[in-house]
Amino acid sequence: MSLPHSLLTTLVAVVMAAAPCAAASTWTQLFSASAGWDGVIDTGLSGHSAVYDPATNSMTVFGGDAASLAFATTNQVLLLSNANGLGGTSGFSTLIANGAAGAPPSRSYHSAAYDPASNRMIVFGGATYPNGQSDPSAYLNDTWVLTNANGQGGAPVWTQLSPAGTLPAGRYGQTGVYDSANNRLTIFGGGYSHVLLTDVWVLSHANGLGGTPTWTQLSPTGAPPPGCCGTATYDSTNNIMTVFSGYSYSSNPLGFTLYNGVWTLSHSNGLGGTPHWTNIVANNAPGSPARRDGGTAVYDSANNRMIVFGGGSFAANGYPGYNDVWVLSNANGLGGTPVWTELRPSNAAPGRRNSHTAVYDAANNRMIVFAGYGTDAQYFSAWTLTDANGL
Repeated sequence: MSLPHSLLTTLVAVVMAAAPCAAASTWTQLFSASAGWDGVIDTGLSGHSAVYDPATNSMTVFGGDAASLAFATTNQVLLLSNANGLGGTSGFSTLIANGAAGAPPSRSYHSAAYDPASNRMIVFGGATYPNGQSDPSAYLNDTWVLTNANGQGGAPVWTQLSPAGTLPAGRYGQTGVYDSANNRLTIFGGGYSHVLLTDVWVLSHANGLGGTPTWTQLSPTGAPPPGCCGTATYDSTNNIMTVFSGYSYSSNPLGFTLYNGVWTLSHSNGLGGTPHWTNIVANNAPGSPARRDGGTAVYDSANNRMIVFGGGSFAANGYPGYNDVWVLSNANGLGGTPVWTELRPSNAAPGRRNSHTAVYDAANNRMIVFAGYGTDAQYFSAWTLTDANGL
């Protein structure tokens, strides 16, 4: 399959050469394709979202393009139990079926965040493809909250928020990070109808509790990342969002330019001062991962490390994906020079892919990767990576 419809799903420091990692990372497939959710053989899912609840070791998945529906978008909610591969047999169940009454419109390439204190999943934006066609029928700017999102405490229920303030333009392919302490969702970039965006918005009271949700557009100083549709992580201690990779339109024969630079946005939740963009790793800096979009990143806050897996690369022969793992130290731009290190797990890696999801179990230092697609295959498999931060 080629690009996901018309738009794919985001002081310059010197990047040192990749260094050997101390830990021996290992990939483990949680279940085989023939034992996918509901017993369906590798139905395929991409452009979905996933959040992780460490208290119950569960991963909640929403939406996406389903190969079983000719790549039309879904609004199903799935739950992966024993998501990190520890404590029992891992397996999917359906929390809310596709097409269920009261659910948000189907969508893919949206943003999602999880508030563990209230057990709520927050979903914003995305695009709808009702028949799997190449162009969306709608670019969305709605916000929904799913209660009991980990499948416990009662039946999961969707509620649409009605935020005050000017709403962001409908979009997909944006990055989104969540500040759980202040209940604020920050989104960056994305696009619609072949228009790419580099704006930043914050939604207060994002989980629907504590006050009226309100959208506010930030006006950062500094130059923003030139590409969109990359990936982002959030350092809650220092209120810094880190953005890696992405793409922009260009006049080259492919029509796109990919990036592998890294940018940080200070005061990214809109509190504490004026937000500022800083390019902490230059685009095409030596020792960086290959340029890409549609990858995933998770953040190890204890060690200030961003962990990146996979992504896609525009090429004359289609859209091949990556299945490499990279770790960026000093990922928030503080504490020293950011340094990329490629991990080399000791066994076979998942297939090359993009438009997948990844979540992080910080207590056990495990990254969980789910689904996505590439030129190799469409996937509905889940994998865990041990010693994911390379330490």
